[in-house]
Amino acid sequence: MENLGEFIVNHWVLATLFVVLTSLVMSGSLNSKLAGMTAIDAAEAVQIINQQNGLFLDIREVSEFAKEHIADSKNIPLSKLADESSTLKDQAQAIILVCASGQRTSAAAKQLRKQGFSNIYALKGGLNTWKEAKLPLFS
Repeated sequence: MENLGEFIVNHWVLATLFVVLTSLVMSGSLNSKLAGMTAIDAAEAVQIINQQNGLFLDIREVSEFAKEHIADSKNIPLSKLADESSTLKDQAQAIILVCASGQRTSAAAKQLRKQGFSNIYALKGGLNTWKEAKLPLFS
């Protein structure tokens, strides 16, 4: 511990990289918590759908959804979510947000939270994660 200052001075590039990477990891976790959602992987998503009668809510644009999507998922583009979330009838139902890579889910979760939805998840890595797990898609 007494050589930490010396290490940082001698290896300032490594120390800076460590701080930056730690910040990025922490900001992703913090962002999920602030948005009021839990990030889950594909296997956890399948369990929630099966055990809690969850819903996949695909927030990609209609053209993206038309190319490929998860079976029985509902499509409401992020740009229309505020206006069309009333079509989601049960505010306590488990909702798993899906986009292409997981980048848009925080914004969607914040909107849904404001409208009273309480059981929100996000598919980590989005549809890309679903494909990597070799789970079925419809087109």
